[in-house]
Amino acid sequence: MRSTSSSSALRQLITANARELYRDGKTLFFVVFFPLLFLGMFLGFGHLNTGGSYRVAVVASPVQQQILERIAAEDGFSAEPWSGEAGPTQLGGYDAIVQATDGRATVTLDSAKFGAMRTLREVLDDSGISPSRAAFRTPDGGQPFDPVKASLPTALVMALMSVAFFGTATPLIALRQRGTLRLLGTTPLRRLTFVVAQAPVRLALVAGQLILLGAVAVSLGFLSATGTVLLFATGMLGALMLFAFGYLAASRLRNPEVANGLLAVLMPLVLLLGGLFIPLEMLPGALRTLSDALPTTYLVDALNHQLTGAPSTHGLGVDWLVLTIATLIFGGLAACLFRWDQGEER
Repeated sequence: MRSTSSSSALRQLITANARELYRDGKTLFFVVFFPLLFLGMFLGFGHLNTGGSYRVAVVASPVQQQILERIAAEDGFSAEPWSGEAGPTQLGGYDAIVQATDGRATVTLDSAKFGAMRTLREVLDDSGISPSRAAFRTPDGGQPFDPVKASLPTALVMALMSVAFFGTATPLIALRQRGTLRLLGTTPLRRLTFVVAQAPVRLALVAGQLILLGAVAVSLGFLSATGTVLLFATGMLGALMLFAFGYLAASRLRNPEVANGLLAVLMPLVLLLGGLFIPLEMLPGALRTLSDALPTTYLVDALNHQLTGAPSTHGLGVDWLVLTIATLIFGGLAACLFRWDQGEER
């Protein structure tokens, strides 16, 4: 009988949480629309930077003529056969050199001409080479800057942090400030039931964000269809870790405005120390040590590797292990510290 009552209470709490989350306009904006607005800004920036004048050479191959004709049809592009030796590593006056063979392509690109990448991807796709099989590099072997590609892990980290902080910690703190938790503490409701009821709607929201961003990455050729499975696993594990931290932050705080201010400061720090704004190797020694101690750095490492192809600093296994341990630590501390205002143990 008690189990049936607990299940009923859990269902009612889940429903109430879903309504509360989507009824608050400010919370809805920061949880849902703010990350999408950030992603849309970079997608627009990438589109605006497709203009310009580009001189492209195409290495001899069975599809050389097809690629030449397709490039020449694009506004601002001129194309001609590559007259140098095979396997060019230097541009020799061109903005880009395209090598295509066996359904794959390598494009050597002037790092200042990253605006040509979108058009060249479309050209290669029309020539039978999918974006996922087209590699872009600079003459020194590095990766050319792609504002859209670089924005994907940043947008996802911001989305996860928004759900965990503005969509989890802040509403719980507001409930404490309004005295709702004090009233709940006078009922037979168990703390664990109350905390667990917060998770389903938020995990569903995160799953939707991961599916949307994964679809964008696949459509742009940044991620293979099979790679979405690993991305989904990393994203959900990162969400659980951040949710646990959100619960920990909400376990005792009473002022949502103060909490919002603290959490707003944490977000840029996580992005900075995680290596999204500047490479980790460029951080001073003390900041690098702090970065290595933050579990969010390992989340960023995994997402950056999966979405942009950047080398992983720690390896996916280590990243997942750290996220799991951090989730258990934050979750355990939150469970121990969370109290109804009366301090009743239930």
